[in-house]
Amino acid sequence: MAARDPFLRSDPGWSLPAFSRLAPPLPPELVAARIEANSRPGDVVVDLHGRGGWIARTAVDRQRRAASLETSPLTRLLAEVVLRPPDVRHLDAAFQAIAAAPREQSALKVWLGERYASRCLTCGRAVTLEEVVWESNNDEPSRPITKQYRCIVCRDQLGGGEQRHGPVDEVDVARTAEIAADIPARRMLRERFPYPEGESGIVDSVLDLHTPRQLLGLHAILERIETDLRAPAVEAAMRLALLHAILPASRLNGYPGRISTLRISHGRVKLPGGGQWRERNPWLAFEDAYRLVRGFVQRLEGAPLGPMQARFGEDFQALAEGTGNVVLRLGTPSTFRALAAEAEALGRAPDRPRIRLVLGQPPLRPNQERLSFAYVGTAWVLGREAASLVPIEALLGSTARVPWGWQSAQIRRAYEAAAPILARDARAILILEPGGPEGLLAAVLGGVGAGYRLVAARLAEPGEETGGIVEFVPPGAAIPVGPRTRANISLPAVPGGPGDPDMVPGRGLFAPPERFDRGRFSEADVARTVTETAVAILQARGEPARTERLLGEILVGLDRAGHLRRLVAPEFDGGSKASDPAVSGPGEERVGEDRSRDGRPTVDRPGRVSGRGTDHLDGSPERPLSGDDGEPAARHSPRIGPGSLRGSPAPAGSESVRAPEVVVAADRVERLLALVRAELARPDHRRLKEIEPDRWWLTDRDDVAAAALPLADRVEWSVFSLLSTAGRLSEGAFNERIAGLFTGHDLPDEALVGACLESYRSLASTPDRVLTSDDLLGRSQEHSELIALLANLGHQLGLRVWISSREQAHRLGRRNLAGWLDDSEFRSGPPHVGRARSELIDQVDVTWHFRARLTMLFEVEWTAMLGEPLLRRGGQIPADPDLVRFLVVAPERTELIRYKLERSPLLRSALEAGNWHILKANHLRTFAERDQPLLADLEPFLGLDPAVERQAGEQTTLFSG
Repeated sequence: MAARDPFLRSDPGWSLPAFSRLAPPLPPELVAARIEANSRPGDVVVDLHGRGGWIARTAVDRQRRAASLETSPLTRLLAEVVLRPPDVRHLDAAFQAIAAAPREQSALKVWLGERYASRCLTCGRAVTLEEVVWESNNDEPSRPITKQYRCIVCRDQLGGGEQRHGPVDEVDVARTAEIAADIPARRMLRERFPYPEGESGIVDSVLDLHTPRQLLGLHAILERIETDLRAPAVEAAMRLALLHAILPASRLNGYPGRISTLRISHGRVKLPGGGQWRERNPWLAFEDAYRLVRGFVQRLEGAPLGPMQARFGEDFQALAEGTGNVVLRLGTPSTFRALAAEAEALGRAPDRPRIRLVLGQPPLRPNQERLSFAYVGTAWVLGREAASLVPIEALLGSTARVPWGWQSAQIRRAYEAAAPILARDARAILILEPGGPEGLLAAVLGGVGAGYRLVAARLAEPGEETGGIVEFVPPGAAIPVGPRTRANISLPAVPGGPGDPDMVPGRGLFAPPERFDRGRFSEADVARTVTETAVAILQARGEPARTERLLGEILVGLDRAGHLRRLVAPEFDGGSKASDPAVSGPGEERVGEDRSRDGRPTVDRPGRVSGRGTDHLDGSPERPLSGDDGEPAARHSPRIGPGSLRGSPAPAGSESVRAPEVVVAADRVERLLALVRAELARPDHRRLKEIEPDRWWLTDRDDVAAAALPLADRVEWSVFSLLSTAGRLSEGAFNERIAGLFTGHDLPDEALVGACLESYRSLASTPDRVLTSDDLLGRSQEHSELIALLANLGHQLGLRVWISSREQAHRLGRRNLAGWLDDSEFRSGPPHVGRARSELIDQVDVTWHFRARLTMLFEVEWTAMLGEPLLRRGGQIPADPDLVRFLVVAPERTELIRYKLERSPLLRSALEAGNWHILKANHLRTFAERDQPLLADLEPFLGLDPAVERQAGEQTTLFSG
């Protein structure tokens, strides 16, 4: 069911530190693999929830065109630099121009240095302070206690050029107080922050993070960034540098190199608990941030993708005409609604772009830290108009626990808008964040609610770099498994008949097919589908599976049966579909939607934040902001956009208004997850059981008998076959080939593939060329030699021997293995062991027996494929007190066998219940070389870590020490 998922040893995505929590990117290799697998050069790749233009950058590097709808104004600012990195020389020139900008009677850098002028405690020369340490007590106001600086005059003396520190003097204390608190710079900065009516204290608490002279310096730098005429990419880089200087130049700077997290609660900034904080020189903080951004730009130029310059287009038609290769916009609800108008225009265009892939990550759920930083950072570097797009109502309460339904509603809205512009053979892929099953269900229900069909869903197992993956086909497209001819040729879907993606089998034996949204959601039918899908997946894998593996395939099965579409069907209110704003299509009018004179929704210019008709990024309606005097803020400045905070994520239990579609979607996520968990863990379940915590297997005998060979054994054989037949193969190509052999429910984890490769690769292997020293003919010859050795050893011990009939015809030297049996053994045939049938005993490689009182079974394996001897053949022979079983294995497979036993509880239980003992082939040969071998002397040679190996290791350590 699932698509191909290559094994990639990729480096994690990298970005600027401010975006590590706000919008962490995906690993570039993972994005590139998905783009290569699901699109062709010239196609358009769309990222509906961009996090800085990284997916668009990778797409352009792979000769595709791209559209990135960014999740916030800050990520759009980052995308400007990622997609069009400025020349480092132009960047340096811009920084130097800011430093040399005239300010009063001197340059800006010198003017800021004068605000922090002091005297060296060693030589008495003038210095510029880097930091001033303040001490704050609850009873008294904060006061400076220590200053830190570097002296260029006495740096050759004791201490060199290292940072020096000492107590502040009276001049230093006077200089900290010479700038009034209510300076014009503070008033102008205050206008950059939107706030709800009557909640102006949130802005004051944010500005109080900085001292007056810090505000003076930061405002001077910001003023030069916004007034100087520069290229857009250079200006964006300067704004990013200022963004990284805000928190270091604030009271959150408690220790060198450690900045406390910005957190706003109840409309006030929560200050760190320490009694001291550092007043950082704002220019030095800006210098450090600039060096950080400069290094980021240099890394962009030296990255594997190489230097690039995107050509921005105004709309999707520019991608088709070739005038641009990237469309960069801010993903507001207005932008998503505008896609409907563009889709109509593109449908009439003869050269419409081919949009075959929607790739990205779900929008991150807002929390207190993300919202706090987004609000403060956006207002500082982009202004009030952009900051009004950030929903901050949650910052007025105590917590911001956003339900998973918020993420589901966001995905649904974006996917609905993108559906009309997608090609019929397009794919929509979401790569999830680590976090648990709720994120998977939210993504699935969001896409299904938009009319997409689910073709793959997988929740990542612990240790993987992503949280999972979800893959859809657009509305109206046929799912990959459709009607075919007898020659296995795909047939077009018949509307209302076979292959119609909107039809599912009806209920009952003779019921006709019915549409997804015509049936009623039934929990009993969901439970039945969950069981049938889980049983089918476990049978196909042939081994127990974790809930992470089952959940994704169960969701695919529920979608194929139509249950997910019925679950997310709109709740009709008086027969009006418009009552559910989350499910109205992109071309349908919503209540309260702004329309132009021709009936189309108002559309902002691509990449700009409109001052009129702009919605919140979370889709909430708009209401005017208020200024200091209680009047609407629009009277103070015509540039101030509406800043509705209504409908934004609110804390649990608050009285804030929440969007109804978010509440409904959250209930659906929780309801579906509870149904799946309840059905899997049902106490009276007759077909499934939890054999270990969070690991499931079959209970019905017929289901177990129909199960395939264990996936671990199939992967192992594929690894050996590929290494022995593929010729020259690099490790990366090997992983690609293995990933192409196993898809969907058969997809193995990377650890299993790595363990198999490590067991079969030779010491001469390199990352560029993987080799194996195992040869099938040589291993077959060794297998026959071990069987003959066991037969001779059994005769030496005075036991009767039997060799499996299928092995007797194999030749060893000049005779068959049957020649190792005497006439009486050959005539009597396989022995009788308890209730086991003779034909079952005959399938065992070698049998030792003594007068029906003792039977010893030997299975000889040169691989680590334990499913056949332990579970199939061994499982059919009942345990008996007089029956002892041995598994003779190659010593090279020790670690792989150990890994498989740790991985599979079935193998461990079969090993213990069947009285199995592992015997390495080299130890078997050592035991057989004894002059008078005895069964009592065999025990030290048994096990993966036998006693003879431990004793040899202890002796080696003794004599080498």
